[in-house]
Amino acid sequence: MKSKILLFVLTLFIFNSCKSLNYLKEENLTEIKMPFEEKKFPDTELEFHSIQNAKGDNMNMNRNRALMAAKTDLSGKIKTVISTIARQELKFNNSQETEIFDQRATSISQQSISKLIKVDSKTYREKEGGIYDYWVVYKVNLEDVSQLINNSNLGFIVNSEKIFQNIQQSNEVEN
Repeated sequence: MKSKILLFVLTLFIFNSCKSLNYLKEENLTEIKMPFEEKKFPDTELEFHSIQNAKGDNMNMNRNRALMAAKTDLSGKIKTVISTIARQELKFNNSQETEIFDQRATSISQQSISKLIKVDSKTYREKEGGIYDYWVVYKVNLEDVSQLINNSNLGFIVNSEKIFQNIQQSNEVEN
């Protein structure tokens, strides 16, 4: 009797497991493999990464679009970190002080992306037609960013670890 119950439970378990394994087929879905996975290029206490792509028939335009997207992404991360640290460590007396600080933070984030480093890239081409799909990974070293912040007299001193901790905290708040 026990073996029949065990066999029944095992059959039920296998049946339910197979149903979840067939999810992709049942829902008519295909898993997409990205050329670069975020887990292979995580943001760390040493560097921030940006994975971008651009699609079109002109490779020069694709490279420029991907570069601009990476600059925008990394600049935004850096400015977010600067603003977060400033809110924690500084007190602004009026909106004029806040605006001046914001301009300095924007300038630092723009200077930081001038030190962008290309890590890897891949180019794909559609079999029919002249459309290219360009993927690229860029990084910025946080030591360079912290030097820019520390040399700009913003009113606080940072290191790459503090920058990384702040971006992690802001990511946790978003999730």
